[in-house]
Formats: sequence, structure tokens, C-alpha cells
Amino acid sequence: MYYMLDSGRINIGGCMEKIGIINCYEISKKCAGVGCINAFNEKSGAFDKYAFKDVEITNFVQCNGCNDNATVDIIEKSKKMEAEGIKTIHLSTCIKSDCKWYDEFVEELSKKFEVIDFTHGSE
Repeated sequence: MYYMLDSGRINIGGCMEKIGIINCYEISKKCAGVGCINAFNEKSGAFDKYAFKDVEITNFVQCNGCNDNATVDIIEKSKKMEAEGIKTIHLSTCIKSDCKWYDEFVEELSKKFEVIDFTHGSE
């Protein structure tokens, strides 16, 4: 919650919502995450739900690449996110469109988080 004063806004009670983004390691080799960050900053795409909320990205991580432990690796990273107070994880648009473990990620992450299945572009 923020109160507006002439000198700016003051955070009362530390109510800022924390979110995390997980994107694809393979795609991150050629993508700097600009689409995800721009969508967040503009509150567009999947981030339009935060238009009137105080929210910050506190983690932006990649999966560990295409391997047989992909889901286990994502769960390990999500434990760190949970410890940081993150309640919502956005799986990047590239994971939704290109990852063969996407359904497993959603199933496992949904046990502890609200999972949003894209970041920018159309759902």
C-alpha cells in the first residue's frame, strides 16, 4: 500500500507484491528478455493484471536447459523464489511456445504458486 505525499509515495506495510519470471535457457542465448521486461513496465500482455497494483519483479531466471532434469531444476529454483516471498511465477512466452516440459512445469509450480503461462504477446 502506498500513500501519496507532495514529496512522493511512501510504502506503508511492505505490501508490494513480488513476482518471478522463468524463461528458456536456450532462447536466452539470443534473447535478452526485453519483451518480458517491456511488457512488465508497460503493464501489457500478461502483466496487465497488475495495472493498479504495487508489484515488482524480484527474480528473472532461466531454466537449466533441455535435459532430463528440467522439471527438478525448475523446482529447485522456485524454492528460492518462494523463500523471497514470491507468490506468482510467469513462465515466459518462449517457454510456453517452445518447451517440451511446459506442462510439467505448470503442474509442479502450481502446487506452490499462481502460474501465469506467458509474459508478452498474445496468450
